[in-house]
Amino acid sequence: MKTLSKIFVQGLFAILPIVLTIAIIVWLISTLETYLSKLLLLVLPASMYWPGLGLILGIALIFGLGLLIKFYLGQLIIRGLNKLMERIPVVSAVYSAFNDMVRFLSPSEKEELQKAVLVEVQEGAEVIGFVTSEDVSLGDRSELIAVYIPMSYQIGGFTLFMPKDKVKELDMAPSEAMKKVLTASMGSEKKLTPDEV
Repeated sequence: MKTLSKIFVQGLFAILPIVLTIAIIVWLISTLETYLSKLLLLVLPASMYWPGLGLILGIALIFGLGLLIKFYLGQLIIRGLNKLMERIPVVSAVYSAFNDMVRFLSPSEKEELQKAVLVEVQEGAEVIGFVTSEDVSLGDRSELIAVYIPMSYQIGGFTLFMPKDKVKELDMAPSEAMKKVLTASMGSEKKLTPDEV
């Protein structure tokens, strides 16, 4: 019986990442279609609507938003919305956490993750951090750096302010280091085949 349970659990964990990924994609598609189809039906007769039109509108709106952000007016609108969300109690905490995570994962925000570093938290134990600012002053202390320490499998983290000589720079892309942190370094390492060596 234990062997059967072990086989079942192994099968479950093998398929779970695939099922969850597909479920999230399906949920996003169905959400876009559900809400935007209602919007379309306000301006279009029902005979002109066909399934999938809401999804196409959603993709077009997201693309349009991406274009709008490239202009000053678009940046002002986004900034205003950000400030509004940050002023709403409770919502602001959730919004800030998600906003920070998205910024870290966004390819357009490379300046936010200047470099990945190792920070010694106690003798023999180090954590991965990300330098977000290299010129910080706190009261009478200056020439500090700000290092963001994310937490594995969680949204959020904390920021350390410390002298530059207290961190070791890692020879890896910030995005690769972030992946290691978020997955607790459980992701499979790429192994080179004899032909690739």
